[in-house]
Amino acid sequence: MEELCTMGKVISLSGSMAVVRFMRSSACGQCNACFYMGSQEADIEIDNTLEAGEGDMVSIELKGSSMVRASLIMYGVPLIGLLAGVIVGSQWGDLYAAVGGILLCAGTYFILRGLEPHFSHMNQFKPRMIKIIERSVENG
Repeated sequence: MEELCTMGKVISLSGSMAVVRFMRSSACGQCNACFYMGSQEADIEIDNTLEAGEGDMVSIELKGSSMVRASLIMYGVPLIGLLAGVIVGSQWGDLYAAVGGILLCAGTYFILRGLEPHFSHMNQFKPRMIKIIERSVENG
């Protein structure tokens, strides 16, 4: 799967991390993973591997396959929980099917939320800085 590249501006630095603001591109489509409702720009925190300064324009790479994999985990696992709850609960009746589906779907969602710190340390899901396009005047 292809890699998605976009440009952004470093708006703040914190240790080895940089907060980069970028605009929605055509590659984003209708995905709102990074964007707030109705917003055309998003801020992401990434490793400052290139030692970019505040105000620098940088190129960011997002791996398309990682985005698909993350989406499958976040949406697919609760969906499987929903279906499993409905199947198991339907053996006792419709009410149990509905309650079982809702409980297992919510349970898998909260388990994934609990595992989020573990996923955030995995480099395969993180965007990365690949090039400094333009240094700000202040950074020389």
